[in-house]
Amino acid sequence: MSRAPRWMLAAASGLLLATAFPRLNLEPLAWVALVPLLVAVRGKRPWPAAGYGWITGFCFFLCVLYWIAPTVANFTRLGLPVAAGLCVLFAASAAYTFAAFAAVTEWLAAAGISRLLAAPVVWVVLEWLRTFVIAAFPWASLGYSQYKFLSVIQIADLTSVYGISALLVFFNVALVEIFAQPRRRVATAAAAVLVPALVLLYGNVRLSQLRSAPVTGALTAAFIQANIPQGQKWDPTRASSIIQRYLTLSTEAVERGARLIVWPESAVPFYVGPDVRTEILRDFTAKHGVHLLAGAPAYESRDGGPARPYNRAWLVTPERSLEGPYDKMQLVPFGEYIPLAGLFGAVDIVVEAVGEFGRGTEYVVFDGPSVESPGAAQGAGRPARFGTLICYEGIFPALTRRFVAGGADFLVNISNDAWYGATSAPVQHLSMVALRAVENRVPVLRSTNTGISAFIGADGSIGPTTYLFETDLGVEQMLFRDTDSFYRRAGDVFLYVCIVLLAALVALRIRRGTQTG
Repeated sequence: MSRAPRWMLAAASGLLLATAFPRLNLEPLAWVALVPLLVAVRGKRPWPAAGYGWITGFCFFLCVLYWIAPTVANFTRLGLPVAAGLCVLFAASAAYTFAAFAAVTEWLAAAGISRLLAAPVVWVVLEWLRTFVIAAFPWASLGYSQYKFLSVIQIADLTSVYGISALLVFFNVALVEIFAQPRRRVATAAAAVLVPALVLLYGNVRLSQLRSAPVTGALTAAFIQANIPQGQKWDPTRASSIIQRYLTLSTEAVERGARLIVWPESAVPFYVGPDVRTEILRDFTAKHGVHLLAGAPAYESRDGGPARPYNRAWLVTPERSLEGPYDKMQLVPFGEYIPLAGLFGAVDIVVEAVGEFGRGTEYVVFDGPSVESPGAAQGAGRPARFGTLICYEGIFPALTRRFVAGGADFLVNISNDAWYGATSAPVQHLSMVALRAVENRVPVLRSTNTGISAFIGADGSIGPTTYLFETDLGVEQMLFRDTDSFYRRAGDVFLYVCIVLLAALVALRIRRGTQTG
């Protein structure tokens, strides 16, 4: 095969894979998108394989993360050409996982190690590395492409999103091996049918169990989508009108039965606590007898260090008390801090704040309104407990699990996706948060400034969603069921098994020598 077709195959894989993600949502293509890359790198030495893998990753990330360019251009002093260049640079650097996947898989295969075993394991470990290398940005992991296929994604309660990614890689590899290894064709084809069939069987059984599980409690809650333009959020002359819009929408939610009101990330245009306008929030909760969770900015000094901004959430109770705060722990690279600041020190932080944000350190689980117990009067139950994921935190499985392991009955995700405009980023963000519900078997309430807001069931089903850049609210009774998940109890066991298995495969490869195929 000539060099040009191999490069074209690699690029085709990246483009096909990108179409499986929002907004195109051609999810079935993820089951075959890696086939051209796998054909291109088959039998190649590690470095050439890495090159083809890099092309795939570059094309994929450039298409999926295109929204970085307009975001940077709109909210920094950098023009669109420079912002586009940064987007290209980011795609080029993020593609290292695809390059490493192709190189390591072929390096192992050269010593007779089955690609059916090696490829999914290598992929999972590399996806995990993206949670902290180069920066913490595990956006658009392969498994998220299947968020609409409820029967497929239920295995996340065992394996997190990594198991779905492994399944897709396994199937792609199996398709290639069926034709490349005639002697093993029958066995490979059987595995290609059996493994997905078992996953679907498990998914359907779990869905049936979830829907028939006893309801142990309920809570009527509301999200508020006030649709405040990003350019107006911190205009001091608009602070009163912004708060009034939130209060008007919240009053309507109370009239529709909501007992917990959730405002999005950075909804409050002042510092809650020190600012006297905090009394407005206290007056509202006391008057209506509701709890209010609100995102708000903060600016303070800790442990004798310099004052820093914090991205936080407060819970205001009917008794007028302020509970919390919860300070965001997982910050957005280049949005709330600069990774490798010595290298990127000249890059603007894409937020309206001076200096890098401080990080929270505590997994706060709030006590909300009393659970509405089945057959009992409203307010007769224990407090409904919830953890708060601020924006970007909703794409981190291990971080999210800590809240539920700490006793949360449900999760709240507050975000301000106005930065991204009318791009595919808000839809991508929502799709990833849906997997957190499946992993932990708890419902999720998602409240955003400009959309997309939604209620997400414990099975990952996404209820009616709001439209982007429309003022709206949603009220729903969230049901708590007698359910559990292996992932919630044990954590990333599947990931750890993959890490150990990869180490064993590498050791076996080294032991077998440096023969090439």
